[in-house]
Amino acid sequence: MKKLNIFLVLLFVQAVLHAQPRFDSSVFKPARPKTTEPVEVLYNAKDKDLEFSDEVHAACFLFEDFAWKRINLPMQKNSAGLWTVAVSVKPTTAFIAARFYQGDADHPDMLDNNQDLGYAVALCDEKGRAVPGAYLSEAAFQQPTIAGGGIFAYYNNQPTALPADYLKALAEKEFTLSGQHYLRYFQPFMNLQKLALGDAFPAFARKLITDELKQKNLTDEVLNQLYSFASARLQDKELTRSIEQRVNTDFPGGATARFIAYSKTMGGSPDNAEVITSYENFLKRFPVQQWRERPNSQGFIYYAVYRGLGAAYFESRQLDKFAKLYDDIDFRTGNELMRWNIMRAYMFKMIGKDSLYQVSEAILPKLIARRNDNSYKDDFDRQTQADSNVMKNLDDRLFTHISLLKDLKKYTEARKYFLLLSEDGKYNNAELNEINLQVLEGLGDDKQILPLLEMSARYNAMTPRMFDKLKAIYLKEHAGNDSGYQTYLAGLKSNEEKAAMQAYVDHNWVNHPMPDFRLETADGLFITPADWKDKIVVVDFWATWCRPCIMAFPGMQLLVDKYAQDKQVAVYMLGTMQTGNYKDKSVNYVRGEGFRFNLLHDSVNPKTNEQDLVFRQLIPLFGDSSIPRKIIVKNGRVRYCSGGYSGSPSKLMDELSLAIEILKNEK
Repeated sequence: MKKLNIFLVLLFVQAVLHAQPRFDSSVFKPARPKTTEPVEVLYNAKDKDLEFSDEVHAACFLFEDFAWKRINLPMQKNSAGLWTVAVSVKPTTAFIAARFYQGDADHPDMLDNNQDLGYAVALCDEKGRAVPGAYLSEAAFQQPTIAGGGIFAYYNNQPTALPADYLKALAEKEFTLSGQHYLRYFQPFMNLQKLALGDAFPAFARKLITDELKQKNLTDEVLNQLYSFASARLQDKELTRSIEQRVNTDFPGGATARFIAYSKTMGGSPDNAEVITSYENFLKRFPVQQWRERPNSQGFIYYAVYRGLGAAYFESRQLDKFAKLYDDIDFRTGNELMRWNIMRAYMFKMIGKDSLYQVSEAILPKLIARRNDNSYKDDFDRQTQADSNVMKNLDDRLFTHISLLKDLKKYTEARKYFLLLSEDGKYNNAELNEINLQVLEGLGDDKQILPLLEMSARYNAMTPRMFDKLKAIYLKEHAGNDSGYQTYLAGLKSNEEKAAMQAYVDHNWVNHPMPDFRLETADGLFITPADWKDKIVVVDFWATWCRPCIMAFPGMQLLVDKYAQDKQVAVYMLGTMQTGNYKDKSVNYVRGEGFRFNLLHDSVNPKTNEQDLVFRQLIPLFGDSSIPRKIIVKNGRVRYCSGGYSGSPSKLMDELSLAIEILKNEK
């Protein structure tokens, strides 16, 4: 009998321990603080990591209005040697936790959070009653997955699970305290119940939602919560249908009905006719203008619907309907439709240029007219970022249209759109500058050609033909004397551009051993490291399938031509990572396009049978396997390395030229 009594006592003690929180509330004064006055935090650092700190801060985590917020406060040392600070609270503050630290709040030098057990306390109102959310936050503080948010930042490691009986007791207390308002904190409340009830939770949740549906005056917002939970979390089709029927009866034009209708659209169908019918029916029931009159967070629905509908119209060649969409859509959506459909169709020759011109010309003025509609505001932290994004995207769309007009020899229209580009957009893209040169030549507007070329040189965005044109104009104006041409050309570049180029080159210096190699040339000969002795060698890793690699060819040709007579410098284009008859692919493409390169073929890796033996050995230097990739080799070591392509042939030539000259002048 005595042993049984001891066993029962142990069970009782264990149950009591399970009902106790893990955190320490002794640092807060009074012992049960009220929401009517600031909470005092008194921290004794003796025998703790912060004992000898000159400055201590408190990171306070407050559960207010059923959500966590964080404030960082400096503490003062009082006459008793305790660090102290007063924390302001609101009537809706249910819980407060604190951790103490020295240094930066997010990356402290030292901190004390009671070894991940926490310092925390629940608050009460002026009559000593628990504040709604007190029990929920007690659970959520110790088990952050319940309410999520900023409380995760409190811990160094994810806290261990809490006993189910403890969680169940907290859930029952919270429901008793504020159950009639539980829909205000529905998701965290249900998360708490799921942890407390385990396998019994689905039945509990179904009954709770079913009982709630019996209420007569449920709002659309409440029904939205119930629908989302039943469909996504419970995946209960019958219950979801019941909620949907209630939504369509009580709020047929509301936000929940809109979301349900959107979720049933056929955007993923491979059948364009099915996609079109589905999206058209959605827009008839829920016009975008109706949403704009009372906007909410569902703007993403219209972005997705118009994007899908526009793509389906375009693919099925219903171009009139595609253009008609621009009567309703904002700049953000219209920009994406033009990028995805018009730009792709132009690049990949998917539609005849005359047809493409008709639709592009119809929509571009409408897109331009909406550039100030602020539709990108939610995508950026600052308005200046959003505005800059609009300018860049509009420049890109204008680029495509101007290119199309140039191809169709509609030079007057092309010039009109060129003048709508931003200041950077007019001259910062070498390919567009080349197009504008052709437009001016087509118009016979010789007076504008030299200013264009000089501004393009200032932005360092020149093509080989533009250099030829500029030099021809210079020679004509100087009676064929080119003695001052290089000085003239150098003087056109801005000091900002020169400084940026110097900084870029300085950033890309390396010192890495060049792997041993035996590489085949286009003529079937072989070169080895011995052939590069006493030379500065530029190597461009490229492939026929790599569009940026091909786009960089004009810049590499400028470099080849510049150093053609310099026996100390050699430039090689090394094809890599290609398949099939890679030798013929490389040679035929380069020679067919008229480039005058020294071609090399990367060797086949005998272990993998991939054509990447030399390139693969340099990946530890590169950090990734992307191309194009330029290296400069001197005395058997890779001394310079840069990747990607800026879009400017002249900038690429200047970058590699600067690096070459620095290496040539080394002692």
